[in-house]
Amino acid sequence: MNFAPETPGLERAYPSRLRHISFSQTNQTPTHMKLKHSFSSIVLAIALGGFCACTANADHGKDFIILQDYHVPAPGGGHLMGNFEWEKYSDRDEFGLSSGLMFGVLPRVALGVDVHFRDESDGWDYNSVMPAAQFQLTSPESKFPIKVALAVGYQFVNGSSIAESAHEEVGGHAEEHAHEHEHEHGHADEHADVEEHAEEGGHSHDSTVHNHSSDALKSRLIIEGDFGATKAIFNLISLVRDGGDAGWGYAAGVRHNVNESVALGVEALGDFESDGWHELIGGIYYQPIHAVTLKIGAGFGLTDATPDFTLRTGVVWRF
Repeated sequence: MNFAPETPGLERAYPSRLRHISFSQTNQTPTHMKLKHSFSSIVLAIALGGFCACTANADHGKDFIILQDYHVPAPGGGHLMGNFEWEKYSDRDEFGLSSGLMFGVLPRVALGVDVHFRDESDGWDYNSVMPAAQFQLTSPESKFPIKVALAVGYQFVNGSSIAESAHEEVGGHAEEHAHEHEHEHGHADEHADVEEHAEEGGHSHDSTVHNHSSDALKSRLIIEGDFGATKAIFNLISLVRDGGDAGWGYAAGVRHNVNESVALGVEALGDFESDGWHELIGGIYYQPIHAVTLKIGAGFGLTDATPDFTLRTGVVWRF
């Protein structure tokens, strides 16, 4: 503040006091700016901290091993997935390998496709492809912790007609059709043996939740509860074979975040039949970066239809 042009007499009479006033006034602006800058920094730090906390607890999608969760990618985003499984039975080992892509096309809607390969103790072979869609039935913006989604897909199995013919053979025409299919396809004996083994209480690929041999419409009603660091999921599973009746099954699990990168969980998968497929696994889920999750689970079957030991792994990349 400069008083010289207006009050030249005052400046001559009180030079030191006016210099003090001028000095104080000129230094108030930098101090004020510093306070504003400090306040802005604090607000920014709080906002960033809240954003990081929300990011650490955010839903990622495909967070489980044998369960389907509620999350779908945003429009234009996607999930790229790969899975490997080893099933050990008393008389043989079976292996599976799959890759999949899920792509967000609309808000709350995603389309995807999975491709499966299997080695059932006779070498690796292409098994099936399944295009699918998932719909979020409740709003992801809702603060209510329970959310619901529906996933629907159709499984096209390589050589599924052979497997269905083999099933008919066991019903009373085994010899006649076995020779015919052995001549035409070379696989009838193999499928007939699988069905015969299944009737004796052994493993079958025709269960509701573990079906590898039938063209079928597969669906899951997904109910998810998100309780902070803990997430619980239930899947009601339906499988309708081509030209057949519907079969029903379940999948359920709980996952708890130990820290920002590691989570532990328990998952179960089964048919609604006491002697059907029932599997229990414990899982470890590791997220080295926000876009990637690595999963591994080991478990066992609870009935004669399920393996003595299972090892399942998976990787998810989100983009």
